[in-house]
Amino acid sequence: MFDYSVFTTIPDFWTYWGFEPWEYMGMKGFSRKVTFVKDSIMGEIARYYAYDYIVLVHRGNVDADIIYRNWKPGPDVMLQRFVFVEERAVDKKRIKSFFMGFRGFLEIYRYSVNTSYDKKIKDLAPLVDKAWELIQKQKTDVYGGDSGKH
Repeated sequence: MFDYSVFTTIPDFWTYWGFEPWEYMGMKGFSRKVTFVKDSIMGEIARYYAYDYIVLVHRGNVDADIIYRNWKPGPDVMLQRFVFVEERAVDKKRIKSFFMGFRGFLEIYRYSVNTSYDKKIKDLAPLVDKAWELIQKQKTDVYGGDSGKH
């Protein structure tokens, strides 16, 4: 069982980036919905969505497989990305298309804090790293480490 629930100790950080708490079948983390709008002079042409999930409490391969096998496309949803935060990430990426991509895509990534990452999660992996940095700073400040005051 991977449990990075310590990330929940900084809810304001996640809220700032548009995330909210998320749970599914024992998995826990944060999710956000991103809206993309195509406009022209005549007005809106199209609107579609992407969902991002940062999964912090999970059972590794078991839960990644559950998502891969059972997750469904949504109306007007082009992309659903899951980032499973783990101690030692392996099998870095799995992609699934719904109806040859016409109903969107599901992407599952596995990521370890402060390691290399796939370019398709270049917006999410640094958030995980920054959150980890803030958590470590909190620990240092709470337990009397160097708080930067001299």
